[in-house]
Amino acid sequence: MNAPATLPLPAGAGPDEAALRWLCDPCPDTNPSAPASVPLGAVLEAAIDAKLVCLLAHRLLSGPADAELSRPMRSVLGQIVRANTLHNRLHRGEAVRIVRALTGRGVPVAVLNGLAYDTVLYPPGGLRQFTDIDLLIGADGLDVTLDGLAELGFTEPGRGAHTRRRSTGDPLTPIVSVDITTSLAHTADPADIRAALARTDSEGGVDAREELPVLARADALTHALARLAARPRWSGLADAARLALAAPNLSPGARMPLPEAARSGWAVLRTHLPEVFTHTSNGTGTSTGGVPGRGEETR
Repeated sequence: MNAPATLPLPAGAGPDEAALRWLCDPCPDTNPSAPASVPLGAVLEAAIDAKLVCLLAHRLLSGPADAELSRPMRSVLGQIVRANTLHNRLHRGEAVRIVRALTGRGVPVAVLNGLAYDTVLYPPGGLRQFTDIDLLIGADGLDVTLDGLAELGFTEPGRGAHTRRRSTGDPLTPIVSVDITTSLAHTADPADIRAALARTDSEGGVDAREELPVLARADALTHALARLAARPRWSGLADAARLALAAPNLSPGARMPLPEAARSGWAVLRTHLPEVFTHTSNGTGTSTGGVPGRGEETR
């Protein structure tokens, strides 16, 4: 039997879960070192399975100078982060190229999930791991989008009906995959998608030419929570927690009703990061606020 692509959130409270919750927590109270009760090897294995190893490497390398990390271990952790930085940079450049081509054809588009979260939630340095470029468009722009991707060299079919890939010639990232969707985790209503696309924000690095359209924070939070509920993953928990703390005024409550799927996502946050969030008795939640942990500052 094949192992799952990502580690599902465990139901128990073992030492590995404590280490992963520490990584998902945007503002841990402890010093930036893995929980001392868990051997580093076990933490590394759990972080790799959960797609949080770059975040782990960053926290360990940002820890006290006298932390018990050997020079070879520091070198390997640094190489992991640098390799993912190059991977993310290549995908960002491809996404910029695609977005320019699509907007030039009159197709509204937003970058979703891994690349979007890497852009707005994590410090520079390749901490958010992802495998492809997720793009949201309206259903009426699908044919134009696929034609535009073909002109840019994305002609190879992928694992999804609307996934296209191209070879890059890059030894580190030989293939770039683009996954096109016309729905969000909490809605497939065309009117909702058009509204979300109209509310997008432009985010990117210091170079304005690399700005990418991403969902407005309220839409991004609702999508992330619903996605977490539908497919509980540690990386999704880390994303949803950071989105919620980055925009506490958008937390669910009487002023901002959430779809059922998104409320279920809050239940996942409540279960696995109880020290980060407080919740009202009606099942919705409000963020306690807070700041990123030492060594991890949002952009």
